[in-house]
Order: sequence, then structure tokens, then C-alpha cells
Amino acid sequence: MDELDVPQLKREVESLQYQLAINREKSSITVTELVKWIEGCVCDDPFLNPELMRANPWVEKGKCVIL
Repeated sequence: MDELDVPQLKREVESLQYQLAINREKSSITVTELVKWIEGCVCDDPFLNPELMRANPWVEKGKCVIL
């Protein structure tokens, strides 16, 4: 950016103004809400609940082997 590129600088200013207008929330609030949501969905997650995987016809029956 040796010389002033006016259109590029205008785009940067517009981007910064857009980012400034975004409503932000404290992570201490949003993280606790996310944890509650995850804990509420654990029983419906087929990767964490093997009973739900048994009903899936596309699941591979063999064991995974790491080479």
C-alpha cells in the first residue's frame, strides 16, 4: 500500500463501519447459552447416543481401523 488507493480505502472504511454497527454480546452470556443448548441436544445426537445410530441404515457395521 505504497500509494493511496482511494477505492480500496473507501471499501475498508465501509467494512469497518459495517463491523462497528454489529450488535455484540458478551461471551460469558453466549457461551453459557451454547453449553445449555448442547447439553439439551445430547440425547438427540446419534454420534453420542448409539441407540439412534442403530436405526440408521447407512451406518457402516464394521469397526474403524486406523492404519
